Amino acid sequence: MRLLIVDDHAVVRRGTMNIIIDRFPDCEFSEAGTLHEARLVLGDTRFDLVILDISLPDGSGLDFLEFAREHDPGLPVIMLSMHHEIEYAQRCLSMGARGYLSKNSAPEELEEAMTAILDGGIYVNPSLLDSRRPATIMDTLSRQERDVARRLAQGETMTAIAQAMGVSVKTASTYRTRAMRKLGIGTTSGLIRFMLEHGPAGM
Repeated sequence: MRLLIVDDHAVVRRGTMNIIIDRFPDCEFSEAGTLHEARLVLGDTRFDLVILDISLPDGSGLDFLEFAREHDPGLPVIMLSMHHEIEYAQRCLSMGARGYLSKNSAPEELEEAMTAILDGGIYVNPSLLDSRRPATIMDTLSRQERDVARRLAQGETMTAIAQAMGVSVKTASTYRTRAMRKLGIGTTSGLIRFMLEHGPAGM
């Protein structure tokens, strides 16, 4: 597995690699300290995962996130940030990131994030999710995303949901994926559990 670590501090890059090697000893790494370097490296090499600092000396990590999405749409990216606010996480996830960690996270959280994301899920610092009020969480979803999530919690299948909404199963699945991404939830069962706990009354 090959990873790209993008951070302007060499000590942070090395520390991140040491944490990862403890859990994933077969990893190979490339490094970049600027937005420009990261673009060049990504253009030359195929990666399985990128760990990306949100603040770079010549631009924002969000600029690289956009570049990565265009260059390799399926490439998973974990954002590392000094910002411990859910709004930053939501913005990164909406732009295609698969994970969001604050830089004061425990090493175990980086391992958990990598495991979840490489398995096709999404990961956000649990402390960020715990800090949000349910009403605020629900407000992040569009009407279609909320409808899919509500129907899943009622036990409907994706086929039945698509028929009820008058859309294809693929489109309904896209709404489900977007809802999970916005909420920082990695599995459908997790989305159902969340809706049962925080969804609209009378669901």
